[in-house]
Amino acid sequence: MKRFVFKLSRTVLILAALLYLGLGFALSYGKQLGARHAAIDYPGFDFTQGTLADYDSYSRDYLRSTRVDAVDDAILDNLVPFTLEPGAECPRLPDGRLPHGIVLTHGLIDSPYSMRPLGEALRAHCWLVYGLLLPAHGARPGAMLDSRWQDWASAEHWAAQQVGARVEHLVLGGHSAGATLAIREATGNPQVQALVLFSPALGITAASRYAQALAQAPVALLFPAAAWYEVKPDSALYRYESFTFRAAAETWALIQTTLQEAEASERNLPTFTVLSHPDNTVDTDTARRVMANNANPASLTLLYSQHPENETIIGPHEQVLPSADLGHGVLSTSHLGLMTPPTHPYYGRDGEYRNCGHYAAQSPEYADCKAGKRAFYGEATPENLVQGLIERDAFNPYYDAMLDELVAFLNRLPR
Repeated sequence: MKRFVFKLSRTVLILAALLYLGLGFALSYGKQLGARHAAIDYPGFDFTQGTLADYDSYSRDYLRSTRVDAVDDAILDNLVPFTLEPGAECPRLPDGRLPHGIVLTHGLIDSPYSMRPLGEALRAHCWLVYGLLLPAHGARPGAMLDSRWQDWASAEHWAAQQVGARVEHLVLGGHSAGATLAIREATGNPQVQALVLFSPALGITAASRYAQALAQAPVALLFPAAAWYEVKPDSALYRYESFTFRAAAETWALIQTTLQEAEASERNLPTFTVLSHPDNTVDTDTARRVMANNANPASLTLLYSQHPENETIIGPHEQVLPSADLGHGVLSTSHLGLMTPPTHPYYGRDGEYRNCGHYAAQSPEYADCKAGKRAFYGEATPENLVQGLIERDAFNPYYDAMLDELVAFLNRLPR
């Protein structure tokens, strides 16, 4: 009997070892890691105290210490958090505060640079604007190996407190996971009076729930590449292109927590939402359903659809707009840049950045896309990819009209 138990135990151990090795090899296959994929050991910022200026100084030191490429001051200025003060001609309250302020939070693996033009536009309308840099962002993708959604939420809460202390009316805005953080903070922060959301991450692929198991599995101890969902060239200056299983798992956990807390809350804030259909990153239909349940009469959802004729309006405040503009080479909008103008110096139509990660890094299609030899801008869907070489648009071709709607929405809020 003892011999049988010993043989069974040995067989189980051998099978477990083979499974471990097989999983490690499978998850590592084809992924070549470099210095940018190394984890970061750097003290975090204490979001229970400190000022906006303190975090700006910390962020500069953090980025200088953790970037593996050479970044000059101009690049650094675009990566760090930004504070945009309204002009002297703008009204002030008797106690020195400003009437209106907004926190803008970028999406996962991005940085404040994508939100800055929107912030500049709102400052021109006398808003105090703060563009938050989320922890583990702006440095190198390896920072995401140990990042947690609670760290991002702490930063969001701190930023809301900092800006909220300086204004009478506080609004939170964000893109993708940054929009999710804004929703969660607004649920428990009575000072927040409205939300501005771009492609909010309220639904992502169900497989992301299993990323938690892969993120926690010890397989990465022997196979470091197994911690990575995707390893890309990371040629972008202001956002990551490689993506960890940890990042997917934390986003999933953030979404579930946010939806649960929002459902339990009685808050029903005016909400301005911009969505794209199709969207390869988040589930647009889930976001539409959530926004359809918002009964605030001031709310508005703009849905840019590649096929507006196939859309059924599901909410009382939803507008469906066509996103295709073949005359300007646009098949559809994408997840990346609904808050970003075509004139953006980096992400715009004529900017330096070209999102081509849907093609294999060594393929001719990738090289041609990076060289600007696109046939169309659009979301990288099977339908679009058969039309020719697709570059994912990191800007909103209809930004000016969208901005007009946003300003009108904000002007309807309490003054």
